[in-house]
Amino acid sequence: MTPAEAIEVAELAAAETRYRNQLAREMAEAEYERGQADGYLRAIADVKAVQHGLVLDAQLETLRYGPGGRAHFADPQPGDFPGRGGYPEPEPELEVG
Repeated sequence: MTPAEAIEVAELAAAETRYRNQLAREMAEAEYERGQADGYLRAIADVKAVQHGLVLDAQLETLRYGPGGRAHFADPQPGDFPGRGGYPEPEPELEVG
């Protein structure tokens, strides 16, 4: 092998190394962006799941306790039985005498 051929082979190897390094940088950048986008989508999905859970909890709370929530659960509701006019008066006892 002549010195010119050796230099040409060395330059070819250096060019191949530069090409592979550039390719690795581009792949790493693309994977980083993909990972960042995937993480962002997962975070959004987690937030939406929490929001959905809160909505379901609020709906269940309304079904359980009515529109006023727990604080007004014992308040009279439309359609409740109004009662029979209170407690009946006790009958007077007969005196034996």
